[in-house]
Amino acid sequence: MWWTVGWVVGVVVVLLVAVLLLMITALARRIDREALQIVTDLDSIATKTRPLHDVGRTANAVRTITRCLRQARGSEAVVDRYSTSPGWRE
Repeated sequence: MWWTVGWVVGVVVVLLVAVLLLMITALARRIDREALQIVTDLDSIATKTRPLHDVGRTANAVRTITRCLRQARGSEAVVDRYSTSPGWRE
């Protein structure tokens, strides 16, 4: 009689392990799909915002051109109070 109880307990344990393994595998697949979607979205965002990296460089170029035009016209040199700020350096 005890061997029957042992077999039943063993079968129940094996079935529980199998069910848990299937659930973990399904969850891992779902996480993988979500991660791929997130990576795709982030790549799209990076592509769309890439031109924003050139805004600072463009602002510096405009400032330099404006300063040179003022000097060429003979006006006073304009002191740029932001020229020492790290954000305005190239």
